[in-house]
Amino acid sequence: MASGYHRPRPSGMAGAILDKQKAKFNEKEAKNLLEWIQSLTQESFPTDAAGFKEVLADGQLLCKLLNAIQAGTVKKIMKPISNFNCLENINQFCAGARKLGVKDEETFQSVDLFEGRDLFSVCVTLQSLARKVEKEFGIEPPKQISRDKI
Repeated sequence: MASGYHRPRPSGMAGAILDKQKAKFNEKEAKNLLEWIQSLTQESFPTDAAGFKEVLADGQLLCKLLNAIQAGTVKKIMKPISNFNCLENINQFCAGARKLGVKDEETFQSVDLFEGRDLFSVCVTLQSLARKVEKEFGIEPPKQISRDKI
């Protein structure tokens, strides 16, 4: 997937916003979310926060997560043979999360994950989904980190 092409880092206001979003990303929370996804999907993958983007970026695991929560939520999970397919999987996840009750303002944009622009927003969406499915389906949420660790 990685073509070796890296977009230059935006300067000025856009760069400052990206830095702020990166600062909000909490590695412990990311690890807890990956462990939660692993427990629901029964898939095997590394759960260290350093690999958060790489594990989720093709969208397959996110689609499998939705199907583990409610079978048939994502009808066809695309093979990650192109960027289009990966983005389509991510879009299907976001649409499925909304169907399960995640608010639009708590749903990340595809590029936030695919390009690693805003992994904090990805965590927000997953936490929101976890709260919804805990109420709706009685599914145990991810381990929470204490406020003083945020």
